[in-house]
Amino acid sequence: MFSEEDLASKEFLKHQLESMRIEVAGENPSPLARLLAERVVATWLQVQFFEGLYALGIKSGVTLSLSQDEHRQKRLDKAHRRHLSAIRTLAQIRKLGPAVQINIAEKQINTIE
Repeated sequence: MFSEEDLASKEFLKHQLESMRIEVAGENPSPLARLLAERVVATWLQVQFFEGLYALGIKSGVTLSLSQDEHRQKRLDKAHRRHLSAIRTLAQIRKLGPAVQINIAEKQINTIE
């Protein structure tokens, strides 16, 4: 994404992602909310990356075959769906409030956020 010489851009991205993590997690996040906030930020970065690749392909003027173009669009669409899923899951956890029940392989775990 960045060349080795582009340290300023790397640092900017690092600080931007950290700022997003803090903002998305909110005040006093539970461990689960913090984990989901990390996922939201990671999937946001994936969407940005695939959008950049797609735009770079268009900008370069190189004609892609229909299958290559569809492949790039599918990767972008999948990344976008993962991002929306992460956002939706974080919103659901917040909506549930402080008590969360998690069922894993027929075992019930009750947690308090």
